[in-house]
Amino acid sequence: MVAGNRHRMMKVKFTPATLRKEHPKKWCYGIIAKINPLMNEDKQTNQINIVRDAEIHGRHRPKRVNRKYLINIAIVLLITILVLYFNLRDNLTAVMEAMVHVDYRFILLATGLVLLTFLLDGFILFILARLYTTRFTIGKGLGNALIGIFYNNVTPGHSGGQFAQAYTFKKQGLEISSAASILVMHFLLNQMALVTWGILAVSFKLKDFINIIQPITLLGINFPTISLAIIGFSLNFIVIVGIIFLAYSKWIHNFVINGLVGLLGKMKIIKHPEVTKSNLHLQIENFRIELRRLQSNIRVTIFLYILFMFRYFVIYSLPMVIAKSLPTITISGTLWDGIFMTSYLYVITNLAPLPGSAGVSELFFSHLFQTIFGSYAATLAPQLIWRTTTFYLTLIVSGFASAFYRSAPQEDNFRSDRRTFVELQKSTYAIRKLSSDTMWETSQLSRKDMIKEVTGDFLGIKARRKKAEELKKKQQEDARASAERKMKERLTLETDEFLIDPDDPVK
Repeated sequence: MVAGNRHRMMKVKFTPATLRKEHPKKWCYGIIAKINPLMNEDKQTNQINIVRDAEIHGRHRPKRVNRKYLINIAIVLLITILVLYFNLRDNLTAVMEAMVHVDYRFILLATGLVLLTFLLDGFILFILARLYTTRFTIGKGLGNALIGIFYNNVTPGHSGGQFAQAYTFKKQGLEISSAASILVMHFLLNQMALVTWGILAVSFKLKDFINIIQPITLLGINFPTISLAIIGFSLNFIVIVGIIFLAYSKWIHNFVINGLVGLLGKMKIIKHPEVTKSNLHLQIENFRIELRRLQSNIRVTIFLYILFMFRYFVIYSLPMVIAKSLPTITISGTLWDGIFMTSYLYVITNLAPLPGSAGVSELFFSHLFQTIFGSYAATLAPQLIWRTTTFYLTLIVSGFASAFYRSAPQEDNFRSDRRTFVELQKSTYAIRKLSSDTMWETSQLSRKDMIKEVTGDFLGIKARRKKAEELKKKQQEDARASAERKMKERLTLETDEFLIDPDDPVK
């Protein structure tokens, strides 16, 4: 009987009312006590699932930060402290005296210029994204730009920003293939502007740079500064020119992939030549389709190139603006001298595989600008202000954006580096190639129509013939209208004569 009751109880809905009604024995209330924790546990599980879904859709953000980025930030701070110690231990009095007399108007101007570079970055991404969607705003572009700046600053070699930006584009509503295209076009235009500034710096200031800049001594070894600058400029130039030649020259393409990579594979320098060939071929194809996309939008490409040039002008002018805030410094050069010197500085510091070029930026800033500011000690105060505004302020602002912007990467296991971005390009290659080919064919058709309209009648023969035909047609229409009008007038007169009665005095 007890067994039957237990069997019946298992078929009943487990609520206090049903158990109390059908099984009034005391041990039934003990079963309720065991069931309630299970019911509460199910509610907790459902709540966890809801929170997890909310995290995936960006409505709730976890607070933990990837340990790798915290380690990189700690490395940057440690190197900065060491550089500050060695720079200030013998020059603290001079630096403090310079800081006391600082003109804060120029500091505010420098800060405003840094914020302007953020807006320019966001506006550039906004224009590129509007090629794919009309729902992308400047605010989204600014948030995406700040996230890219943060991950570039906390990863070695500025290699972590692109994949983080692609992830953010996806959460902002763009297709992942469109995000990859935007970032590749952004890279190409940025390299073009960077190489242009490098060519200007080498063309106008190379002789002065060679004459005034002495080798830098590290650990008892002299490093020729000009060699580092030439290496940096050459790498930037080779990258963009190599991409263009590989993308448009099949002979160079085949020579590099089949000849050079194959030879290095036989020499055992490259361990997996076939994999390298496949990856290199895909990378070249990626650049080819994005270069074609840029060619399909010439006006947009030119406008973006001008924006990139202006952005670098603002960045390169910051050291001279900051130096103006320190009346204790005697500046011996012009604004353009400072701009070109900063161009040399950035190509050298970008060679350092450290997060934020920590330590290297401070060292070479003082080494290069001592020729403009008068002495090594005179560069320390502007160096501190320059590094604070261009890196630490940037790191703080972009860090807040990465932490609190709802579309920013928030997963604990998020990994952003060059390899993940390359994998992203591989996975979206087919759809990007299709859209690029379609855009190219459309632009070619419209361009042919425009060229035909502008240059198809170079001597104006067709235009004059068309004008004569239109004039003749108009004359014929006028003659026809005149004949019809005369006929109507004659008919009217004949009708009036027919209606007039000569015997009627009124008529």
